[in-house]
Amino acid sequence: MSSLPSCAEGFTRVYAEEALRGSPCLGELRGRLPGPEPRFVADRREIPPEHLEPATLYLCPPRGRQLAPCPGSAGHLCCGYWTLDLYVGCRLGCTYCILRSYLNFAPLTVHPDPRPAVQALSRLAEANPGRQVRVGTGELGDSLELDPLFRLSEHLIRAAATHPNLQLELKTKTDRVDHLESVRPKGNAVIGFSLNPEAVARDLEPGAAPLRQRMAAARRAQAAGFRVAFHFDPIVLQGDSVAETLKLYLPLAASLAEFGPGRIAWVSLGTFRCPASLRERLGTPQLASGRLVPCRDGKFRYLQRERSRLYRALAEELERATGAPLYLCMESTAVWRNVFGKLPREIPAVRDIFQPVHGG
Repeated sequence: MSSLPSCAEGFTRVYAEEALRGSPCLGELRGRLPGPEPRFVADRREIPPEHLEPATLYLCPPRGRQLAPCPGSAGHLCCGYWTLDLYVGCRLGCTYCILRSYLNFAPLTVHPDPRPAVQALSRLAEANPGRQVRVGTGELGDSLELDPLFRLSEHLIRAAATHPNLQLELKTKTDRVDHLESVRPKGNAVIGFSLNPEAVARDLEPGAAPLRQRMAAARRAQAAGFRVAFHFDPIVLQGDSVAETLKLYLPLAASLAEFGPGRIAWVSLGTFRCPASLRERLGTPQLASGRLVPCRDGKFRYLQRERSRLYRALAEELERATGAPLYLCMESTAVWRNVFGKLPREIPAVRDIFQPVHGG
């Protein structure tokens, strides 16, 4: 079943920068997005204040660096991921989303011309011969929420396939993969699914696909020839109890065995964390009740011993179920040693993932 209607639903107006007038990408969009023609503006300052809301789409060329290294978090280990901005903003409404603390431009912003992104990917891959380069498009917006409408990922997949050292990840909380199944070649493209147990997803991820639909989409993606990845992030402490939390998360970890050995690109683990500006706005009991403490990067996290216990138990289960490379997202060296007894550079399965990548 096509996911196009749900992508287009809810948009009542489209603004586009003059720089895109006559662009082929706008012509393609008109065939997919019902409703009014784009209104052209010099820049976003010309959008009326009453239209600065999620029912508005804003199309523009990228500003500054579209491709950049993950900013990481002071005092915590970063996996060397690079992020490529295609979609800025999100309608999934996750309660814990850090974007709520710093994105202040309400319309969903899209860079609809794939050519600058394709060129940036090629430069980065060519600047790092012999190194594994991981790039993801889900930093400032879900990679696939609007992708059936704009069809940007298929251009990136084909471009990335010409560079054997480049692994392109499309990270999502949706089930919108069907439009990508026929893309050839797929190269090292990975479709990554952010996972939480159904009870957590239902309460904290209201606009995301239900867990069963994400898992079904992962099966379809794998059957179509993609590698898949899974991200248990954020793991949310239940009732301030590690034991109660693991009752929900361990069965989900075990269920990944169905994807078979060698077919999962990687799995990451990260617990709920947030800056002070977001913590002050948390009204959901599941989030506000956790024992959050300030850390060196200014973010609030669960106690180190609680994080370590959660990670150890899940890592053991995931190793049994998948044997896939497993890493912690934005964690301290102390927690890495608590969980694995080693740092990433000492673990063969993830050593290449954490190898520094040079800018293109």
